[in-house]
Amino acid sequence: MATTTARSLRTGTPPSAAPKGPDGQATIARLWVTHGVLWLLLIAYVWGAWIVSGDFTPNKIGAGQSPTWYSVAVWVLQIGFGVILSGWILWHFVIGPKLRTGRLSFDGLFFLACWLMFFQEPWMNWINLQFLYGTTFINFGSWLSHTPGWSLANAQLIPVPVVYGMAYLWMVGLGGWAGSRYMGYQRRKDPERSNGRLLWQTWGVMVLCDLVGEGLMTHLQLISYPRTIASVTLWAGTSHQFPLYEAVIWPSTFILLASLHFFRDDQGRTFVERGIARIGIRSGRLTTFCRFAAIAGFCQLAILVTFNIPYQIIGLHAGPVPKALLDEPWRMGGVCGPGTSYKCGGD
Repeated sequence: MATTTARSLRTGTPPSAAPKGPDGQATIARLWVTHGVLWLLLIAYVWGAWIVSGDFTPNKIGAGQSPTWYSVAVWVLQIGFGVILSGWILWHFVIGPKLRTGRLSFDGLFFLACWLMFFQEPWMNWINLQFLYGTTFINFGSWLSHTPGWSLANAQLIPVPVVYGMAYLWMVGLGGWAGSRYMGYQRRKDPERSNGRLLWQTWGVMVLCDLVGEGLMTHLQLISYPRTIASVTLWAGTSHQFPLYEAVIWPSTFILLASLHFFRDDQGRTFVERGIARIGIRSGRLTTFCRFAAIAGFCQLAILVTFNIPYQIIGLHAGPVPKALLDEPWRMGGVCGPGTSYKCGGD
């Protein structure tokens, strides 16, 4: 205090007006917001380019050849999860709270940010073919060929279903939210439980859920893993093969989302938002946008670092597409293999 007073006497400024040091928390917040805005601009550019191009069109190659039971399963998923469950989530977490309070709640921002992670959903195929959907689903091809630096040929034909876009509400958003609730349950049950145990136990439950859920979906042919490493794949060589490493990598993304949701301060702010109030934004709407950008940027980074990048490295060692899958054109969608100009690789 004496030093501050002496300095103020020398400079002629009162102690209260003495120069302040850099606000590190505000700087970190600016970085998170800028990072998120850059992702939002990339998404807008790629999806905009895709929509105005001739690639924004349904891929129905082989769709008429799919068996009746499969078409029924597709429509049950599209209506039950894509419409009913997704609609409930939007109302319960986003629209309803907005109508009651006049502003988006944290959960509303969180679910919307998770929804945008759909942008990276088909990035598993960046270098080679590792994940496919059926052309029986409602789809408009994909935006992949408009993504800067994209590598896989025929990427515009990959039939990314609309229902799997909605899945980032009922699978990813709800999964991260449920993981956060489960960590809260553990903490209430044992207040002394370490953060490390919270994370590992929640991640372990997520791995089990993924094994059961995706194992069922591959058997129903609702998703396909055409190229995998056979030695670490369940039902390897069949049309419903499922790589075990996927069940380890994907929950790693979920645990980051759950952690973002759970580890908030006493004002309900995540670590990417805490410094936004110190930036000096006067507009409430702009503040909300900055919060959303910061959260969305974290979500995009989470799926990129924990899932898509590792999957590209692992995929370099993947084997060939099983013949049983190559013989089902409604699942291959004309991307590669028989009847196309491209081999699927791996042989």
